[in-house]
Amino acid sequence: MRPEHPPEYADRLPRVVPPAEEDIAHLSDEMADILYPGRRPRPFRMGLRFPQFAGEGYERALALARLSPVYREDGPEGDRVHQAAFDAGEAHKLRDLFTVVREVPGTEVLVDGKKAPYGHELWLPLFWIFIGGEA
Repeated sequence: MRPEHPPEYADRLPRVVPPAEEDIAHLSDEMADILYPGRRPRPFRMGLRFPQFAGEGYERALALARLSPVYREDGPEGDRVHQAAFDAGEAHKLRDLFTVVREVPGTEVLVDGKKAPYGHELWLPLFWIFIGGEA
């Protein structure tokens, strides 16, 4: 019979990193990507960020932006910035919103939540290929 060895020093220390959570539904997409990369697949989304503006199209733009599953608004009243993103199944909603805010100074196209070069000229037309294929 072999004598039993005492546990290693590292085995006796408390765990520094807690075990992985079983349910990560309460985490935002960004936090889930940071803490558990690749564990929760999320759809590719195209979006728009636009400032508050005067005119009749503002209310329509807000109504369309609020249809986004990840709609957000930041800043104080009068200097508010709105952000909305849509996945491929909702490409027509993004197109409708873009037609309202395309002439507004400060409007930015977001590719998967980040500003990308050639957003207006390249990324939006590529994303609109999905129009008509919505289920």
